Amino acid sequence: MRRHSFTLLELLVSIGIILVLAAITFGGMNYASKRAQEAKTIATMEEFINALESFKQDYGFYPIIDKDEAKEVDLSADGWKLFMNDKSGVKNKKNRAYMEGELGPLVDAYGQQFWYQYPGKKNTAKYDLWSKGPDKQHGKKGTDTNTVANAGKDESDDICSWKQR
Repeated sequence: MRRHSFTLLELLVSIGIILVLAAITFGGMNYASKRAQEAKTIATMEEFINALESFKQDYGFYPIIDKDEAKEVDLSADGWKLFMNDKSGVKNKKNRAYMEGELGPLVDAYGQQFWYQYPGKKNTAKYDLWSKGPDKQHGKKGTDTNTVANAGKDESDDICSWKQR
């Protein structure tokens, strides 16, 4: 009885098929990871939006900062002054937390702080809230300037409240 062994060509084809399947799998995992980070950022942004809406219900306005300047959202002890609007003398009348969790910077899934501006320049009826996105800069990667004015421009990877709603 003759014993059948694999030829070199059969082994190469088998290895090629395995490599193609591995490439498809790892490519899909990379895509899924990017989508998961985006979803986490949007969820954190929605939590902060709910806190802003609760603040407005209690006080009748959103936390105010300089009209011309956007700020990073920092919910550390000093950052609560922005959220609680200490500049106007308003204190937390309801004695409740608007957001759960530890005090500190409000960060997205990419480790960057969110940006907040009220009154908003993009959403003039409310406020602007956004994340710089995976490239960690305002606007489209490769532009000459990394300024707040470029936030959310077309083809950028910024995650913005005015694009979500």
